[in-house]
Amino acid sequence: MRYIGRIPTTDNITLKLNRKTVYKLLGRQIFCAVLILLFTSSFYRSQESRDSVNVLSRADQLIKEGRGEEALSILRAAVARDPADSIVCIRLGKAFYQLKKYQETITALTSCRMTVAKDNVTYREVIQMLGLSHYILGHVAESIPFFQQSIEWFPDNLEIAYALGVSYVQTRQPGESRKIYARLFGVAPDSAAAYLINAQMHIRQRFEETAEVELLQALKLDARLPQANFHLGEIAIYKADIEKGITTFQKEISVNPSNAMAYYRLGEALTRQLKWDQAIQPLQKSIWLNPYFSGPYIVLGKVYLKKGDLKNSEAMLRRSIAMDPNNFGAHHLLAQTLQQDGRIDEAKKEFALAEQLRAGGERNP
Repeated sequence: MRYIGRIPTTDNITLKLNRKTVYKLLGRQIFCAVLILLFTSSFYRSQESRDSVNVLSRADQLIKEGRGEEALSILRAAVARDPADSIVCIRLGKAFYQLKKYQETITALTSCRMTVAKDNVTYREVIQMLGLSHYILGHVAESIPFFQQSIEWFPDNLEIAYALGVSYVQTRQPGESRKIYARLFGVAPDSAAAYLINAQMHIRQRFEETAEVELLQALKLDARLPQANFHLGEIAIYKADIEKGITTFQKEISVNPSNAMAYYRLGEALTRQLKWDQAIQPLQKSIWLNPYFSGPYIVLGKVYLKKGDLKNSEAMLRRSIAMDPNNFGAHHLLAQTLQQDGRIDEAKKEFALAEQLRAGGERNP
């Protein structure tokens, strides 16, 4: 006889049941109903799985066709039907990300990321999208934990490493940003080069005070490190300490005499002190080292204009305009030169062009 189950009784005696006994106790109809219920449940689970695949496929196609809002609509509806479907929920967050709706990305992915196994590739993708979404929205402090996880999984991802470094800079963690940039640029984190690179990144983010500390430490480690004095000179000029800027640019030139930008910035600093004759030599050297940068031509044109050397002034300014035709400052100085030379009609045209460029928001060097 074949037994298919056991039923405990109140007097702790277990009765063995065979198939015939079960039919008698439960009835053939109940037994069949259980089988139908199991089959139906399995069928609907299979159907729901196929529906999810169809929703994802349709959403992908709509996004490819540029119909993002329609894709979001069907994904939202699918999530509303089954909030526990993590696959559709994550796809909704990814769709938001693809459509640059970063706040919505954060909201969607935050609600469903805990339902995904942490060793899953999808989980890593979710963490990366959350970090970048916070970063793009300016939530740099919030982005850091996600970037820290991502950088462990993707150590060669330059985009994430750079973003994490910037986040450390903006949250005033120079020691952490130095480690990131040192790894990014392949130098030791306690080296002079690491301090220099970290300082440059701080300057880019307008954290000059922290950059100055990093640069001074770099020079303690290597007094002849190229570029360190140059950036210190830039910071001094930014603070309107012209004399300190001049001295520091001269130090840079002493250790790095091929630095065209150092000569240019030195010459420009000297013009701020109205030292026109002294400014000519460094500006000319800058041009010799890099003849393809318009900056020293413009400043040299201004120097010659102040000295009354209109011929050389015009020559320098026209050279600069050939390289940078939309530069307001160059056109304005050329207009002044032509005006002083008595060429009024030409001067008017240059003044008009300069004003047009200024109104258009062009830069003034």
